[in-house]
Parts: sequence; C-alpha cells; structure tokens
Amino acid sequence: MNKKMLLLALVMWMAGRLFAEPESQMITVKADGTETVYVLADVQKIVFENQAMTVNMKSGADSTGITCVRFLVTDNSGLENLKLASPVFVFPVPVKTNLTVAGVDKNMKINLFDLKGTLLKSVFSKDNSTDIDVSSLSPGVYLIQAGGKTVKFIKQ
Repeated sequence: MNKKMLLLALVMWMAGRLFAEPESQMITVKADGTETVYVLADVQKIVFENQAMTVNMKSGADSTGITCVRFLVTDNSGLENLKLASPVFVFPVPVKTNLTVAGVDKNMKINLFDLKGTLLKSVFSKDNSTDIDVSSLSPGVYLIQAGGKTVKFIKQ
C-alpha cells in the first residue's frame, strides 16, 4: 500500500510540475553584489527615482538602492531561462570623486583608460564591487575595462 501511495504522490507531483504556471521573478543586485528576489505577481509598482529603485509590493513596500535588474522566467520544466547582459557596470554616472565598478570577480584586473587609449590606472577588485578614486581626472569621458568588457563613464 505504501508503494502505491508513493507512486501516486510522485505522479501527482510530476503532473503539477508539468501543468504549473511559470513564476516570473525580478532579481535585483545591490552594489555589494547581494541579490533580492521579487515574485512579479506580488509586485504592485516599480519606481525609478534619484538613482534608486523602489519596489511597492501588494502587501507592503521595500525600498532599495538597486544598481542592476535582471528578469528571470522559469518555464514548466523548472529550468531557469536567464540571459545575462554584461555583468560589469559602473556608477554613479556622471561621477565626481569615487567610481564604483560592480559585477566583477574578486582579484579581477580593472583598467582605466582615456579615449586615446592611454592606461591611466590599474587596480585589482577587492570584491564584487570596487571603488576607484577618480577625483584627480579632468572632466571628460573615460573607459573602464574589466573581465573582457569595456564600460564608458563620464567624469564631472
């Protein structure tokens, strides 16, 4: 009798997975690399303002200093379909004194170039997020190169 119950439970579970609605999620990433997952069905409104994002939930509100948003859709097989853009990003843009480079691996080499291609500074990331002092740079457009990706930023 126990084997029949176990088999029935397994068949019911598999049928539930097969016909389940996909659950769409929004994953936010803070500058320190920590992620927060929001189920989109529970989100009432998303507001972008003053270099921050506010997520109003149907039952309460969360306010976070988000620097990157990825959307995740799970299909009926339970496998995640996630297309990552360039994981390296910089903020604030424009920058006055300290530029944060996020989405890099620990000990990754980060190069700072001017538009002529001159290497101005080279540092190694300390964590997923690294601050670079750019206060000595003249106002203008510069490039950050990390992990095979190049990102443009503006110095005020």
